[in-house]
Parts: sequence; structure tokens; C-alpha cells
Amino acid sequence: MLVAYAGSVNIVLPKKATNRVEYAAEYLQKKLSQQGITVSVTKNGKTDKKAQHYVYLSVSKNSSALKKEGFEITTAAKTTKQGSSTKVTIVGNDGTGCIYACNELAEQIKKKGIQNLPASIKDAPEMVLRGGCIGVQKPYLLPGRMVYEYPYTPELFPWFYDKQQWIEYLDMLVDNRMNSVYLWNGHPFASLVKLPDYPYAVEVDDATFEKNKEIFAFLTKEADRRGIFVIQMFYNILVSKPFAEHHKIRTQDRNRPITPLLHDYTYKSVRAFIENYPNVGLLVCLGEAMATYEDDVKWMTQTIIPAVKDGLKTLGRTDEPP
Repeated sequence: MLVAYAGSVNIVLPKKATNRVEYAAEYLQKKLSQQGITVSVTKNGKTDKKAQHYVYLSVSKNSSALKKEGFEITTAAKTTKQGSSTKVTIVGNDGTGCIYACNELAEQIKKKGIQNLPASIKDAPEMVLRGGCIGVQKPYLLPGRMVYEYPYTPELFPWFYDKQQWIEYLDMLVDNRMNSVYLWNGHPFASLVKLPDYPYAVEVDDATFEKNKEIFAFLTKEADRRGIFVIQMFYNILVSKPFAEHHKIRTQDRNRPITPLLHDYTYKSVRAFIENYPNVGLLVCLGEAMATYEDDVKWMTQTIIPAVKDGLKTLGRTDEPP
């Protein structure tokens, strides 16, 4: 049963709030408004004097005080001339912790009301990565193609270009405190990057290529605001259909050796992907489409990892993926 509670709530953002802390405020405002509560958001530590209850958002200056993505909510009540007032202080270990704290606070208010909150709530996720997997694939083979081979196009995946649907999906992940989303595809590079040495490898037309770049930029930006990591999965060793036809080879063959051509094309594809989409992770599937364990190790250590490192180096980044 939904209970409406009297009094308005002011969400107070700190000075220099990060994009995730700003999203946390938006998220809490939406959730409380759905409960029939009047909500205002103020910035730079300033408060709305007309409000009855206050929620202060902040990120801990001591990263060891809370676990990663963890938070603490403390509540203090007081009586003023205007009546009973509640001060809720949210401290997240990071911006994502603030988001999860707002998720918890909205649930607590829905159950108990803002004037009956526990004095302290402290929590943090146990699992490092928690997310949903989206297959950018079909339950059937495309003409002239093998398993896993599906270019990113509006004809095959119209939902992929639906920004409103992405917003709803990402918000659902936040509701469930998930921090990652996995896009599952055999060889996405030929739909997302163009290589000067292999211009014929691209699988989509110019208009679709630009749409793919745009939707990836949109998706990663909106996901990052929500503390969600977009991770692109791919299989090995696969090459694009036009690349295979140009070189008169198969798109995939579990028993073929790692040739200099396959190494160079894949290395440059992964490197270009990192350079063009620096906020997207990569998930590598080695064993299923490669015949031997030794080839798996060689492919990962001599092709994939060097490509990622060199891509980051080109961007001037010294950090490495976790």
C-alpha cells in the first residue's frame, strides 16, 4: 500500500558534485515524487528553507571508511517551530555508493515514512560485478554467415538504437543495484571501427556506422552516470565477412593457426576500439572457437592484451583495466 507522507523533502547536493552524485539526486527525486512527496533539489550545499525534511548527499573523503560502492545513511530528527523535521545524511564511498544509498532510502521511506527511519543504515555490495547480458544476436543464422555473425544494424536490432528504452533499462539496473551490462556479439569491431589498413573490413554502410558511434557514445555516457560499466563481448578468432571474402578465408575456423594476418587485423581492431570507445570494457571469449589451450594463451598474451595496452597508451592513460 502506498502511503503519502506530509511535508516536503529537499535533496542537497554538495559543491562540485560528480555526475553520479547528481544522478543520485535525480533518482531519489523521481522515486519520492512517485510516492506523492514534494521534492526539491538544491546545489552547492544550499538548502530550500521552505522544505520540512532534508537529505544531504556526499562522497566520503576517506576511501577506506566504506567498501567500494558502499554507503552509510544516518538520520536525526528534531522539533522546530514549524514542526517535526528530519535530517538525513548520505555518505557514499563513491558516486555509485550515493546512488545505492538513494535506492535504499527511497525503499525505507516507502515502507516507514521519512520520520520513522532507522538511525543508521550501512551497506555495500558483496559481488564486484553485477549485471545483465544482452545478446546482440539472433536465434537463427543470417544468409551466408555462421554462428555469432551479426552486424550492428537498425534492420537486425532496432531496439539497439532506441534511446528511451536504454534509459528505462539502465534505470532498472540501478533499481537492482547492478553495475555492468554485457553486449554479446561475435565480431562487433567491423560495425564500430574503421581501420586504415583494412578499409574493406567494415560490415555496415556509412550512415549505420555513424549511428553506431552515436548510440555507443549515448549508452556509455548514460551508463556512467548510473555507475554502470558497458562491456562489449567478442569471440575468437572471428573476422568480418567482407574481410574474409577479400582474403579468401573463412570468417571462423577453430583449427586454423594464428597467422600474421589474423594477428594484425585483430590487434588493430581491438586497439582502434579502445581508442574510439575508452569507457567501454571488453570481454574476451577464447576457448569456444579456438581449438587448443596453447593458442588461447598465445592469442590473449600476444594479440589482445598488447592491443588494449597500446590503445590506452595512445589515449595517454596510465591506468589499466581491473
